[in-house]
Amino acid sequence: MAERKLLCIADDSPECRAAVYFGAKRAASTQASLVILRVVEPLDPGLWSAMGEAMRERMRLEALDELQALSDVAWQAGGLVPELVVHEGTLDHQIRSFIDATPSVKTLLLAAAAGRGGPGPLVAAAMRGGFGFGARAVAIMIVPAGLSDEELAELAS
Repeated sequence: MAERKLLCIADDSPECRAAVYFGAKRAASTQASLVILRVVEPLDPGLWSAMGEAMRERMRLEALDELQALSDVAWQAGGLVPELVVHEGTLDHQIRSFIDATPSVKTLLLAAAAGRGGPGPLVAAAMRGGFGFGARAVAIMIVPAGLSDEELAELAS
C-alpha cells in the first residue's frame, strides 16, 4: 500500500499549532505521515528577482526554524517526525504545486481562525470552492479553533 500523507500548511497564525497537533494525532492513528509546508511569500512578487541570494537564504532559514518548532509539536502529539518543506512563491500556487507533485498527499489540513476576521483565507476559499487545491481531488479537513489538545486528540482518533 502506498504511503498516505497529511499536508498541513504552516503560517503565523495561532491556529497553526492546533492543526499540526491534530495532524500528528491523525497521522499516528491512521499510519500516515505528516508534511508541514511553509510558503515564503514576498510582499511584492517582483521582489524575488531583485532580492539577493543571501536574503532569500535567510528567509528560508527563518522558515525552517519556525517549522522546527512545529515539528516539536508533532513529536509531542504523535511521536512522529514530520517532513518539513519550504517553498517560495504565492501561497495558493505553492499549495497546488505541492499537491500536484506529491500523489501521496491525500488530505489537506487547514486551521480555522477564531474571531471577527472570519475563518481565514484558505478555509474561506475551501468553503466557497474559490480555488482548487490541486489538479486532483484531496480531502480537506478543517480543524476548528479554540479546542484543547485533549479535544483535538479525540477528534483525530
